[in-house]
Amino acid sequence: MFPKLESLNISGADVLPLIEGGKGVAITSGRSSGAWAEAGGVGTISGVNADSYDSDGNVIPQLYTGNSRKERHQELIDYGIAGGVTQAQIAHDLRKGNGRIHVNILWEMGGAEKVLIGILEKAGDIIHGVTCGAGMPYRLGDICQSFGVYY
Repeated sequence: MFPKLESLNISGADVLPLIEGGKGVAITSGRSSGAWAEAGGVGTISGVNADSYDSDGNVIPQLYTGNSRKERHQELIDYGIAGGVTQAQIAHDLRKGNGRIHVNILWEMGGAEKVLIGILEKAGDIIHGVTCGAGMPYRLGDICQSFGVYY
């Protein structure tokens, strides 16, 4: 028999102390995170190379056409922001007002700070918190505070 779980205040709401996801490189999607949050927990989307979709629901391939390393790096950042916002919106829609949605960022990823800031700027208040994978996220607390999300 399982013990009864008591809710905890996580990211500004009482939720079950069950946190899903954050697995990198587009593994944890808005669908899985949204379902987890809808069940009363904290769903965590991956903010690393998250997928975006075309109008038919097909994954948009991340193709790099820039002529320089700097241009291709900017394309990577742009894809990361677009995908992160897409997955956050899917998770938000699926949660039906329950649970919380977090985004996980791999701080050692190239452009991580720009990707996270871009996601938080464009997603608005549908992301409640940020978690961090590998690295020394020395600026993460300040970034979260400036967007009013939990860390």
